[in-house]
Amino acid sequence: MYLDPDDVEAIAARVVELLEGASARAPRLATAEEVAEALGVTRTWVYANQKRLQAVRLGVGPRARLRFDLVKATRAFDVDGEPAQRRRRRRGASTSVPTGVDLIQGRSRRAAD
Repeated sequence: MYLDPDDVEAIAARVVELLEGASARAPRLATAEEVAEALGVTRTWVYANQKRLQAVRLGVGPRARLRFDLVKATRAFDVDGEPAQRRRRRRGASTSVPTGVDLIQGRSRRAAD
């Protein structure tokens, strides 16, 4: 089979065209800091929710860098812009006592000694 030089040029031009189109459609991956800024959360929150935000790990090991697709990360949020998964209250966190409620005063062991 013989290809004319014009055919070779046409094939090469089409390959370049296809490659440029593919790179234009590929999502730009953002850093955790960029995602945090776009979503209005802390970078720590982004790292804690990396699985839900569908992070892409670049490399292997515990210190591999993470990147995020901003479109996917944005979908993890509710309509009102709040994180879809609310932060849970830690055990022992202080709660306010309603007005007029008398609390029972306890004794410490040291006071009894």
